Amino acid sequence: MKYILPFLALAFLAFSAQPSEAVEVLHNYYSMKEDTEELANQYPDIAIYSEHGMSTGLDLEIFSVDVALNITELSQEELEALPTMYIDGAHHGNEGMSVEATFLFLQDVLERSAANPDYLAGKRLVVTPVVNPDGYLQDCRNNWNGVDLNRNYPYMWGMYGTSDTRGSCPASGTYRGPSEGSEIETQVNMELMRGMNLYVYFSAHTGSNDIVLPWKITGEFAVPIADWDLYEYFLNESTNVSGLTYRDPSGAGESIAWGYGARTGVSVIVEVDDMQWSPIELTTIRGALSNELLMYDLAWENLELFGGHLEIVYENPSSVTVKNIGWGAAYNVTAGSEIIEIIETGETKKINKKSNVLSYKRLIQEGEEADLTLMSVNLTAIINTDNEATPSINFISITLCLAIVSTLRRRK
Repeated sequence: MKYILPFLALAFLAFSAQPSEAVEVLHNYYSMKEDTEELANQYPDIAIYSEHGMSTGLDLEIFSVDVALNITELSQEELEALPTMYIDGAHHGNEGMSVEATFLFLQDVLERSAANPDYLAGKRLVVTPVVNPDGYLQDCRNNWNGVDLNRNYPYMWGMYGTSDTRGSCPASGTYRGPSEGSEIETQVNMELMRGMNLYVYFSAHTGSNDIVLPWKITGEFAVPIADWDLYEYFLNESTNVSGLTYRDPSGAGESIAWGYGARTGVSVIVEVDDMQWSPIELTTIRGALSNELLMYDLAWENLELFGGHLEIVYENPSSVTVKNIGWGAAYNVTAGSEIIEIIETGETKKINKKSNVLSYKRLIQEGEEADLTLMSVNLTAIINTDNEATPSINFISITLCLAIVSTLRRRK
């Protein structure tokens, strides 16, 4: 019955539509998998399609596309070091427009990067269109075990907004699972993110057409977001381009709580539409998602600015002057001498050098591993091991020229 009702609804709308209107049908699991692989194969120099294990009940592959410049020439270590934006869809299998959003954004980045490699230079995009293949195939919110995958992640698991009762289809619920991270789909998604230098994580959903924070910042169960200034800047910019406002989540243990809390990527749910099925109307699926895709573009095109991002303004062997051009502050900044606790966005500072490396933290949030947000920049005007300035090539050249001139003058 659950399969027949959506079909009958679409059929009714199709027959009742005006001649100028058109029906645009969403992908299903098999067509999305095929189209995603085919899309990646069109760009072999910058995209790799891969599969990551099977779903809980129906043994359906969870598939992704990895995008980076000259990707086949990069080692795994080089790939994992690139600043990365990760997007996924269909944690809830009945939210089909979330899958379309991930696919369209992947398509856009590949097309633009093929035309202009600078659009991709120095960063990485990873896309998993369908986190919950079983639910997506069955048009069901939960996975095969009746678990709401977006309540199953370890970070803040079970704190609020979840159920201890298994869900079923067509009815569904917010069952958090028997234990944190218990589901195969959750484990696969976490393992994927552990292989990334995660700067931004968008998890696409549908239902409320807004942006959801990683955890509550108001009311009961509120926990401050350590990098709130950065979040607030990004959210304001997102509202400007998409019209979407932000809110607290309705449940704990969501993927974005883990994405920011454990992996230190600026993580939000983007509720891309308020419908599960594409309507019959004058617009297209892309048209229905146009504002949300502008938000995706904003994040991608400013990826390295998510956090403190120090730009070297001037450098000599004894000091370096930097400006923070990032959207957030830089913390514990040092070049081996004093430590500057914070450099705010837009601020310029001179730093004394006792090292050939400038280092700082681009976020406050620590994450599940040490140094996830540590930035290291090799300096060019080096100093020697005795902490004395090593003359630059230009200085040596000038000194030699003066010595030669002096010798010639004495010979006269």
